Amino acid sequence: MKLLKEPLLHFLLIGAAFFVLFALVNPESVTSEKRIVVENGRINNMVAVFARTWNREPSREELQGLIDNFILEEIYYRQALAMGIDENDPVIRRRLRQKMEFFTSEASSRVTPEDKELEQYLQTHADKYQTDNSYSFEQRYLSPDRPADQLEKLLQQTAQQIAKGEMAFGDQTLLPSNFSAASGFEVNRTLGDGFSEKLDSLPVGEWSGPIQSGLGFHFVKLRERQIGQLPPLAQVRDKVLRDWSYDKSLALKQDLDKKLKEEYQVIIKWPKKA
Repeated sequence: MKLLKEPLLHFLLIGAAFFVLFALVNPESVTSEKRIVVENGRINNMVAVFARTWNREPSREELQGLIDNFILEEIYYRQALAMGIDENDPVIRRRLRQKMEFFTSEASSRVTPEDKELEQYLQTHADKYQTDNSYSFEQRYLSPDRPADQLEKLLQQTAQQIAKGEMAFGDQTLLPSNFSAASGFEVNRTLGDGFSEKLDSLPVGEWSGPIQSGLGFHFVKLRERQIGQLPPLAQVRDKVLRDWSYDKSLALKQDLDKKLKEEYQVIIKWPKKA
């Protein structure tokens, strides 16, 4: 009598009754495919997965257990399809879509472009691969931590000083006073975002300023400015190939989505409140 109170038994009985009931209502769908063949390739894959997980091959008993589990999984899978359990299930629908999209991505990844096509892609997307501008300059820093009138007077005096061709002087600081062939990224990382863009408009060989940053004020003597160059394909080929493959995969998916939609008549019945 205790056995009759077990929840597991109740679950099995309900499940069995459900299968029987469905078989009575839809006998053809349950008996349509009763043959299961476990191929050599499937078994080899089981062995390989087990070996990767446990760093050894399965014993005969373990392998038999894997095969039995696969057979049971296949039976439940077929039975679920026959009973339509997969219908209107958002998790299953999402997973199947993901697998379809994976196949599309896998197909596009097998396409190997010629260097001519990669070169064209490089030229079309030059801004993604062009090297950063580099700058060589001196800078003198004035701290804003002083009374406003005193700061304004000091800025004016220094501006007049450099207008006469004299060297600018500044406060003691831990900031470097000299930059040599520093990239725009390095300059911005040290002196604040956007500082390198302000250097692009400065004359070479003379003091300029004041230039304000998030740190304070700077007087700058630009010695050299090197404009970024587009590297040859051989130098950035791997990156160009990755980007080309991603864009190609995206384009193929969009094209496939469009063509698939054309195969269906879509009717949208909007609710009245929408």
